[in-house]
Amino acid sequence: MTSNFETTIQTAIETGVLAGASVMAATKSQGLVYSKSFGHRSLEKGIDSEPLQIDDIMTLASGTKLITSIAALQVVERGLLGVDDDLGEIIPELGALKVLREVDGEVVLEERKKKITLRQLLSHSSGLTYGFTSPLVQKYNISQGRPPFQPFKTVTESFSEPLVAQPGTTWEYSAGIEWAGYLVTCLTGQSLEQYTQHNIASPLGIQDLTYFPHKNPTIDPAKIVSMTRRDPSIPNGNGKVIPDTEPHLLSHAKEEMGGVGLYTSMASYIKILHSLLVNDEKLLKRETVDALLFEPQLSASSQKTLQGVFSHIQPGKESGAPPYVGTFAQFIDRQAGLCGVFGTQLLPNADEQVRKVIVGFEKAMYREFASE
Repeated sequence: MTSNFETTIQTAIETGVLAGASVMAATKSQGLVYSKSFGHRSLEKGIDSEPLQIDDIMTLASGTKLITSIAALQVVERGLLGVDDDLGEIIPELGALKVLREVDGEVVLEERKKKITLRQLLSHSSGLTYGFTSPLVQKYNISQGRPPFQPFKTVTESFSEPLVAQPGTTWEYSAGIEWAGYLVTCLTGQSLEQYTQHNIASPLGIQDLTYFPHKNPTIDPAKIVSMTRRDPSIPNGNGKVIPDTEPHLLSHAKEEMGGVGLYTSMASYIKILHSLLVNDEKLLKRETVDALLFEPQLSASSQKTLQGVFSHIQPGKESGAPPYVGTFAQFIDRQAGLCGVFGTQLLPNADEQVRKVIVGFEKAMYREFASE
């Protein structure tokens, strides 16, 4: 029963686990089956804060990656490149990257032996990483007299650090999809904002999908949900949520960041998930969805690495999410004929208290609406 989940999330809000959340689910046969918001749009006004609405605007963070992946695959469908083409021939900055290794405590560079492909960028197997998650890259940057990791400014400026493995040999959560977004711009001559508006938002009737909510005239600034943060003064992640006063991750960004930069409502995001679930060809051809979104893309060695990321989690257990798993969650289950999204605005990522609420949401949607 969804009422049990609703009691859980309401309790979480009342006890300071969450400020608010918008949650939605849709099925292949019925379309939208669940849509509800809980809590508040912000915490700045305390108990007088406005209630959160299902069409309020949230930063998607890494939820952006799915949308940019769709854009990149659309470019493939148009014949502008293949998923296994050498991207170094299109983006010289990407082709110039070498591979970083640590030898006897020192960081050294070696030549890249394999090409970097779009398939690898989209599956996090190109050898790229994020500087803020990689001690090796941070050590390299310090050795070069730079800050440990670069702020998000432009793709070429912020993500041209060396690879941490030869392409196609490992899995590493990365800026690969930032590069995929840059690739779309290079091949189409459009900004990623323009391309996304015309080719993803428009076919689904979405009007609030944007990289620049404060510059977009269709976005009401009052509808943008404020970011919150778990009170860091309380140890072990047990604090209540408080307003986030830290600079935004994209405060220095000069262009679209295809891995983290989009904003939209959960009412719009569920449309994207549902389009892929029913495979209606509004975004991608059926064969593209079947072969490139819902089939494994990793090499055997990359698969092994990915499985190792989760090896500390015992079968049947639900704890210990990797640190880059955020508090925005979405799923598409073709077998169950179900998709869903849980949107909230909370830092830091992998918050254990919120993870439990998200698991409760998913279980409730499966119990109530899954076809199998």
